[in-house]
Amino acid sequence: MLKVNANVLLKVIKLSAQITLENGGETYRAEETIKFICKAFKVKEIDAIATPTGFYLTVSINGDDHYTIVKRIRKRTINLQKINDVNNISRQIASYSISLNDALKELENISSNRVDQYKYPLLYTGVSSAFFTVLFGGGAFEFMVAFLTGILISAISKGFEELQSYQFFSNIMSGAVLAFTAITVTTLSGIGNYNYIIVGGIMPLLPGLAMTNAIRDTIRGDLISGIARAAEAMLVASSLAAGAGAVIYTAYSVGFLGI
Repeated sequence: MLKVNANVLLKVIKLSAQITLENGGETYRAEETIKFICKAFKVKEIDAIATPTGFYLTVSINGDDHYTIVKRIRKRTINLQKINDVNNISRQIASYSISLNDALKELENISSNRVDQYKYPLLYTGVSSAFFTVLFGGGAFEFMVAFLTGILISAISKGFEELQSYQFFSNIMSGAVLAFTAITVTTLSGIGNYNYIIVGGIMPLLPGLAMTNAIRDTIRGDLISGIARAAEAMLVASSLAAGAGAVIYTAYSVGFLGI
């Protein structure tokens, strides 16, 4: 059996699973990553249970000494690049093309990498909002407003994420700002349709990945994870609707909507 430093191995599999779950990966992917890495070192016993809010794992390298880790996942976002990077490192570990110490450094860099956090997501959200608006019938004016609004609500979401605020409040605020901006701009300018802007702008915020993972986890038999993902998706959609709906209702009530 290959000699392996148990502490380093535990750090590597813990960080691999943590990055996977924190960045939108499926629970079964986190569990399989743990098992995939451990099997490369002929670990005799591996038990891992992952949920969207944490994971538990017990390993025994020689069959006598057991190590157990419980890790709470407190923040969740979507970053498929990080998941892909973790998968690449796990394959390198399995093929022995990278040492555990080097793998641990790579994983720590991936976990702390914030270079692209604000550089591109803001632009991508703006672009997707603008083209969704066109898809739903908007014109050039709605396209530009949706583009700028998309950047604004993406920045707001990132700000709440930095504050480690509850996602519920972030989504309510994003929906409210989206509706307020769309209604204000179209009403004051007298041109455009705020409905197209709101519908197009809210599309990038909808929990499509969470719902997809919920269905996938449920089909695989991971019922707790599937139910948790579905509840999260419904909460996100409801909070977005609540924020946008409150602003639209208020605008109608005070007679601000004249179109």
